[in-house]
Amino acid sequence: MLVIAATIIWSLNVVVVKVALQHSGPLTYSAIRYVIGGLTLLLLARLLEGPLHLPPRGDRLLLVALAASGVLVNQASFTGSLALTNADNVAMIAATTPVLVTGWVAWRSRVRFRGRVWLGMLLGLSGVGLVVGAGHWSGWVGIGIALLNPLSWAVYLILLPRVLGRYPPLTLAALITAVGALMLIPLGVFQTVASPPHPTLAWLGLLAYSALGAVALTTWMYLPGVRLLGPARTAVYSYLQPFLAVLAAGLIIGEPILPLQVLGGLVMVVGVAIGRPKPRPTAVVSSRLSMSDAPPTPRPLSIGEVDCRRP
Repeated sequence: MLVIAATIIWSLNVVVVKVALQHSGPLTYSAIRYVIGGLTLLLLARLLEGPLHLPPRGDRLLLVALAASGVLVNQASFTGSLALTNADNVAMIAATTPVLVTGWVAWRSRVRFRGRVWLGMLLGLSGVGLVVGAGHWSGWVGIGIALLNPLSWAVYLILLPRVLGRYPPLTLAALITAVGALMLIPLGVFQTVASPPHPTLAWLGLLAYSALGAVALTTWMYLPGVRLLGPARTAVYSYLQPFLAVLAAGLIIGEPILPLQVLGGLVMVVGVAIGRPKPRPTAVVSSRLSMSDAPPTPRPLSIGEVDCRRP
């Protein structure tokens, strides 16, 4: 339920950002959003996981690379494509992440998935195609920019296992988000000077949802779900995002919901149901351990154990 709730929040955020960009540039909005979200995560990490310490010198360059791929490029492409094309197109392209991750895992590691997992993935992609194919495609430049979103996240996932076992999860998320926010600030300032935003009370409310809800709250909610289910199982829930984004667009900004899109959503649900990898016993056992019970030097996770949600 935590994973599904987080997915719903992210799906709504696609429409929220689309509406908010009518009053500000994409880089301005991303910078402000991630500064607020990063500060909130730093506060949560300090309260829940203890004092924050400067990372070792050997990890600093890697954390910068993680922030560049997982926040800077990822969010610049996300908001930039939303400014140029439809919300459902952006959500569809982002939903290809599980296939990219599963393909990488099958090719580069020893993890092997059963046929039903691949069938579920294919059904999920088919549902995505129905959802978006029923709508109107526009802005091919925006779609090209949107492709950077799953690609940058794939790079993020390849790098993440090198540090994932050495930090408490919320602390690691806070560090990456904060460093990524610092990278976005110069771009946001440049765009703000060139094209100042026009904030309203409604825009501030949308910004609060994007920063506190879609960045800080979902990170806080998602971690228990990942510990209980295992990252491989949580990844396939990304297929629900395009269908939920279409529903949100219909309810919030009045975009039509077509029968073929509803059919695509049902196909995605079936794909999620049959395509979830079996839970690993270690995922459940580790969820029962507090941070104080964990070994002092936990092993780095393999790429097959990394979550593929968007930060």
